[in-house]
Amino acid sequence: MAEPGDRDHRAARRSIRRDMRASRRGLDAATRQAADRALVRNILSWGPYRRARRVALYLAFDGEPDLSRLIALAHRQGKELYVPSLKGYSMSFVRLPPKGTLGKNFFGILEPPRGGRIDARQLDLVLTPLVAFDTRGTRIGVGRGYYDRCFSFLLRRQAWLHPKLAGVAYSLQCAPTLDRQAWDVPLWAAVTEKSAQIFAQGPSK
Repeated sequence: MAEPGDRDHRAARRSIRRDMRASRRGLDAATRQAADRALVRNILSWGPYRRARRVALYLAFDGEPDLSRLIALAHRQGKELYVPSLKGYSMSFVRLPPKGTLGKNFFGILEPPRGGRIDARQLDLVLTPLVAFDTRGTRIGVGRGYYDRCFSFLLRRQAWLHPKLAGVAYSLQCAPTLDRQAWDVPLWAAVTEKSAQIFAQGPSK
């Protein structure tokens, strides 16, 4: 049976998810497009991205920042791109080719075929979707726990090696201090349309 504190924590996170997703969806088209362009520019000029060879990112869903321009440019730059592939309660990463047919998973999110899988430990940089984050690197996702399970090995490390998890979000998704649970894998950095920030908390840079 859930403890009252657990119920309060889950209720608080549900409220944050509801409010943040509504705010994100509420952006008008012009504001969203301008923010997406600025966000992609910030990633392209960011040192950790420029140095990375194997980059994981996402295919936008539910009002998430659109990285399609980044994907096109990254392929031209010779980056190896990977995106999440979901099966049951597990998540892996598969190669995203420059061209090819994409299908929808059980959430309606686009995915490539399951070939070209990579061990998450071999990724250099993971551009991570999120619903909310704070200035300590605490991340709230959609509540299914895929990223926390996939990258739980990072919680056992004393230093950031590979991969580095960088949240991608609009600046409006930055919240006051969020309650972090023992299983929450923190972000190493976050990139918005305003800036790229590396967090001081968590494993060392």
